[in-house]
Amino acid sequence: MRRISLVHVEVNCSLPADADFAEVARSWLEGGAAFFPELFARLEAGAASGAFVDQPRGARMAQRKFSKSGWEQRLAGLGTRPLGLTLSMVDESDEHVGSVEITVIDEHAGLPGQVRLTVNARTPELLDPGSDERWMSFLADAVGSRSVDYGQVILDGNINHATSLDMAVRRIFIHSIEESSKYLRGYGWITLCPAALAARLGDGAGLEASAAFVAVRTLASGDVLLLATATPQEFDQEALRRVWRALAPVLPPGKPKVKVGYERNEVVLEDAATVERHDHL
Repeated sequence: MRRISLVHVEVNCSLPADADFAEVARSWLEGGAAFFPELFARLEAGAASGAFVDQPRGARMAQRKFSKSGWEQRLAGLGTRPLGLTLSMVDESDEHVGSVEITVIDEHAGLPGQVRLTVNARTPELLDPGSDERWMSFLADAVGSRSVDYGQVILDGNINHATSLDMAVRRIFIHSIEESSKYLRGYGWITLCPAALAARLGDGAGLEASAAFVAVRTLASGDVLLLATATPQEFDQEALRRVWRALAPVLPPGKPKVKVGYERNEVVLEDAATVERHDHL
C-alpha cells in the first residue's frame, strides 16, 4: 500500500455568467471546508489557524485572518466575481496535524469565464474509510448540472496549472484547456471526464465495460466520474495503466517523457495513440 502525503483536487469549467460563477464558487468553498469537518471546526474554535487570500477585481490582493463573520461576508459577496479567493486552514498541534487550501480562480490562463477550482490537502481526514465516496460526491456536486472541461483527484503531488500529462507530453496548459473538448487533460485516481469526450468512449456504459474502474457515475450533465480503486492507497502502477488504456482514445497523442523535477508525476510513458489504433478500432 502506498503512502499518501498530498491530495490535489481540480476542476476546470467555463462559467461566463456571473450568477453561475457565484453559485459554483460558493459551493466549492463551502463544500471544501465541510469536507474536513474536524479541521474546520477547530478553525472556527480558534484551535487551528486560517486565513483567506482575496484577489478582488481591480484591486490589490489582500490576506485576512480567518473569522467566521468575515468568511461568511466574503462568501455572500461572490457576485462581484473576484479573480481569486483561497481559504487556508492549518493545524500543527501534536494531536491534529494537517493543512488544506481551497481555491477559486477566475479568468484562469487569461481566458474569460474560465474557472479553476482546486483543493490541496495534507490531513488524515482525506484518507478516512469511505473517502472515495466522499470525494466522488464532492466532485459530482461541484458545478451542479453544468458540464466541466476536466476534473481530477490525483495523488502524485503535482499542484501546477499544467497537469501531469500536460508536462509529460510538453503541452502548454493554456492550449490544454482550450482543447479540452478534443483531448482529456489527464487522468488519475479519480477522473472527471466531460460529456463530449465520454461520448467518444461509449459514455458510462462503455467506460464501465472497460473494467478499469471500480465505480463509474454518469452525472446529469453527461460528464462521467471515474474511480480507479476503492482506496487511494490501492492506486498503483497497474491501476494507473488500466485507467490510461481505457481513456487512450481521448488522450493527446505523443510519447510522454519524464520531466526533470517531476519524476513522481503519475503518467504512463507510452503514446496513447498506439492503444487507440490497436485496441479500440
